[in-house]
Amino acid sequence: MPASARQLVSTVVEDFESGGFWSCRDLNKWLLVVVTLVFGIALGVDVFYEVLISERSPLGLIVAGVISVGCVILLWVCVTYAVAAGLGILIMALFADGIAYWVVFALLLVGLAAVTTTKPFRRGALAVVILWAGALGATVADATAGTFLFLGVSLGLLVAYGIGASFRQATHARLQSARDLEEAQELHRRAKAAERKSIARDLHDIVAHDITIIAMQSRAARMQDTDEAYREAVTIIGDSSRAALNDLRRMLALLKDEKIVDDDTGPLSSASELDIRRGVEAFADRLESLGITTHRVCGGDLDTISRSVSAALYRMLQECTTNVAKYGGEGATCWITIDVGSEYVEMRVTNTVQKTSPRAVSWGTSETGLIGVGDRAQAFGGACDAGSDAQGRWHVRITGVKKA
Repeated sequence: MPASARQLVSTVVEDFESGGFWSCRDLNKWLLVVVTLVFGIALGVDVFYEVLISERSPLGLIVAGVISVGCVILLWVCVTYAVAAGLGILIMALFADGIAYWVVFALLLVGLAAVTTTKPFRRGALAVVILWAGALGATVADATAGTFLFLGVSLGLLVAYGIGASFRQATHARLQSARDLEEAQELHRRAKAAERKSIARDLHDIVAHDITIIAMQSRAARMQDTDEAYREAVTIIGDSSRAALNDLRRMLALLKDEKIVDDDTGPLSSASELDIRRGVEAFADRLESLGITTHRVCGGDLDTISRSVSAALYRMLQECTTNVAKYGGEGATCWITIDVGSEYVEMRVTNTVQKTSPRAVSWGTSETGLIGVGDRAQAFGGACDAGSDAQGRWHVRITGVKKA
């Protein structure tokens, strides 16, 4: 994916923090169970202490504890609502007996807020609870003990907040990894689809060109109806058949690499055979065999063209000469020109068209080939222009193709 596209895709953290003040992430169900048990145990221990140790009536503690249990139950619905209600309960607890339970309650509220809520809410909750810790210390008769209580609770709150933040970051990392994996899989699926499209285009080029030559040669032999014509046609048909077979073998190799087919196709021809220099000679000779006078001009050093660009030009020339064979007609003239510059390659295929040619009438077209030529040119930074010129000649011009 391009860097500019990545910048437009928000991260898990950005999505989470962009939520509103009351936005939150649901707690894990097992964590909810643990929190509920901790609240219950802390309340039970505090009540036990008030009854057996201090011998004071724990009625106020029990009432506040029951209310706080309702707050814990609210955690199963929405964490932010539960934390907001818990802050209110903590303020009420300043007027009730018991300290340990309320400290545990405050620590859990801060920790849960740090795990599941957005920055404004969790920081606000931490500030409120630290103020509550100061008020709790002020309720102690001994000022020194109250100060130590405030400092100890504040330190515990910061530790709980830090632990919660660590869990939140771990959750962000896990969700981001899952999202990245999903995006990578989607990119892989798109790449596979693009490769299949390219394979389909190659299959069109392979079959269209060689089968066209075979069909045209068989028709030309029938029209001439001489032994020499038949022998020449058989030779060219054999060459075209072997070329088509080699191309199909290369395609099967690609399909095998993509795990689309699983077949032992035996030794395969090298992709380097798709060389534009060979293509110019081979396709020009085939056109000549159909009675189409072909002129070829290659300017510049063809050896400076990269192998992938040479293969692409080969395929584009194959499609262009196939169309010349279809629509040019016997007696037509074709010009194949390749210009290799310092950075770019230009290729032109021009041919005369005999409007009365029976071949032009008998062959249909879907224009798939020219679309494929344009796609190939764009893949290497170039463009394709096709149409008739002032002399009525048909031309296909590929420009701006990068040499490497």
